[in-house]
Amino acid sequence: MKYPSSALAGTLLLGLAAAVAQQSSTPVRWAEGAPNATSEMKNDTKIEGLKTDDVHIFASIADLKETQYNRVWIQVANHGKTPIDFDPQAVVLVNVVKEKMVAAEVPDKAAKSIEKFGEAKSQEMSSAKCENMAATQCQPAPAQLQVARQISAYSSQQAQWIRDNALTKKTLAPGEEVQGIVVFRKDKKAASYILRCPVGTQIFEFPVTAENKEPSYD
Repeated sequence: MKYPSSALAGTLLLGLAAAVAQQSSTPVRWAEGAPNATSEMKNDTKIEGLKTDDVHIFASIADLKETQYNRVWIQVANHGKTPIDFDPQAVVLVNVVKEKMVAAEVPDKAAKSIEKFGEAKSQEMSSAKCENMAATQCQPAPAQLQVARQISAYSSQQAQWIRDNALTKKTLAPGEEVQGIVVFRKDKKAASYILRCPVGTQIFEFPVTAENKEPSYD
């Protein structure tokens, strides 16, 4: 068996080291006023953007009202000459204070959780509340039933919205772009995060803040 010469072995090792370095490159971080960074307000939501020669990416975080989740909207465009891979399930939030990572939720799992939560709250609201425990006839008030129906309908609406707008794993061809949402479970109180988005061999980071509002009928 012939072994490669020391020169060839050195070349191979350098090539391997370069490949590893490319995959673990320093994150591209959003900073106010940086030439490659953009920022705008839309519908009271701050949208931050980063641009490199190959990738343009925009992101924002917002509350999914009356649920236990936040949604992160992301738009990725391939401005390079080769395809790039994007997996939304690799996107994470890092709690700045706790230094704790929050993983992305599987969209359908989050949708089912919202539906289940809404159904439970709807049943709770529609249950009769009798002051007289000996009462033989006790029916929920019309207002209770109306609120129960609203909770159930709104939960179903939010769940379907997640299914319709969730990003999926995709290889973007040159000139192609994709946009949609990634869902994260809320923390117990307001928090600042670093949103970390791997795209191809690059990692993009955005500072974001979430109020983490609990459902009002919780």
